[in-house]
Amino acid sequence: MGIPAGPGSALSTEVSVQDRNALPQYGFGPDVEFDKLVSSNPFLFRVHTPRELSPFYDRTDPYFVGPRFEEDFASSSFSSQKSSSSPFRSPPEPTYADAVQHMDWTTRSSSPYVSTSFSFAWAIWEATRRYHHNMKHSVEIAIIDARVVAGRAVTAVELLRQAAPKDRHADHWKWYRFALEAQDVLVWGYVPGTAVLASVPLTQIFPKLPSYFLQPDAPTPIDGKDTPLSRLAWDFTRKKPSYRQFCQDMSDRFLRMPVDRRTRDTTAGAVRLALCHLRPWFHRLALEDFTTATVTACELAFVISRWSGQWWVREHPEIQGLVRCMVHIVGEEVREARRVQALADATRMQEIVGGLEQLAQRYQMRERMRRCLPPSTKATPVETKPAFELPAPAATTTVMALSQLDVEKAEAGFAGEQAEADEAAPGDESRTDAFAWSASCLLTGIFIGTFFTLCLLAPDRRTLAHHLV
Repeated sequence: MGIPAGPGSALSTEVSVQDRNALPQYGFGPDVEFDKLVSSNPFLFRVHTPRELSPFYDRTDPYFVGPRFEEDFASSSFSSQKSSSSPFRSPPEPTYADAVQHMDWTTRSSSPYVSTSFSFAWAIWEATRRYHHNMKHSVEIAIIDARVVAGRAVTAVELLRQAAPKDRHADHWKWYRFALEAQDVLVWGYVPGTAVLASVPLTQIFPKLPSYFLQPDAPTPIDGKDTPLSRLAWDFTRKKPSYRQFCQDMSDRFLRMPVDRRTRDTTAGAVRLALCHLRPWFHRLALEDFTTATVTACELAFVISRWSGQWWVREHPEIQGLVRCMVHIVGEEVREARRVQALADATRMQEIVGGLEQLAQRYQMRERMRRCLPPSTKATPVETKPAFELPAPAATTTVMALSQLDVEKAEAGFAGEQAEADEAAPGDESRTDAFAWSASCLLTGIFIGTFFTLCLLAPDRRTLAHHLV
């Protein structure tokens, strides 16, 4: 995780090997084959309008599908990809005719390919153009692990170069220029959900762009409304925008900046934009697989830092070490925050479950009391002040014990009768009410009779009356 020692170190040698096939800002280098480029350019980007996924969607299902197969998206063919007879298991050998079918807008609906790009900058530029000119602003950029689709991907330039001069389409060179500037990659059939690391709305990417993409002091819009596009440093309002001009302008802005700002944009700026592209995938994986999360974020940050000025970054090998340090620090903070949040969520869930258990127990106790106790026992007894004397405390204890025995017998009999009444049909409500009234009268008679008997037989009536009052 430390900073490389110098150009002769082993780490510098490794970095130079990685940069050997790194793509320039515009177009391709000497190699145009996907298989040779994927090791140094492990990400693909796709500009798209998001669609609502099915509630039964699984990450192994296709996320992007070639136009030819859209009708078969939910068919058994996609769900049986492991079958040797499945037409989606292995793609046919790509041809120039396939590229023509995909590039020609009149036949694209029959193309088996999904368009992607090696260039994050082209994806941002194209998404901004669509955002500005289209009515729908729900534009997102999906980031795809290129290694997952390596067996079914090919660059459009690679296919276009296969044609002999006499077989070229009338729009051949127009398509070729587009394939160069977009660093276009065609994925046969579909892109599975396991390959899509994240899909980020364009409006979330704007605030995370390095400073050379933005104006330092953005002018106030004429209508006074601050839009997400107001701070961008390139002219996105042109009817015929030029991506080549965009690359040249951004490169000039970067090279005009002081050295400290260049270092900041190729380290902290690159890491911030990389983590923006990978959110929320990075936050989730930081706790589950820290190594994969940090390595992937570093790879994307390296791709972003090289784009602004590849030769300048190559002359400053310390940038690689700084990027690694920043990604690891951020990853550790995210992992700790996720762990603390997980513990807090678990504690809160335990408290909720405990509260629900207590509520359930209280409800059960109330139901048992409601079924076992008659309504008359819940009423406040009528206070009576007898005019005669009652026995001493010893006699009072004996009398209260007898009274309690009678009450318990009455309550036991009432509980059995009440249980039978609860099991009665809804149509017997009047009968149940009459039974409850009879039981209440019976208990009241027992209480009153016992009271008068004690009053008449007790030798010390005054003392008993005092205790009862």
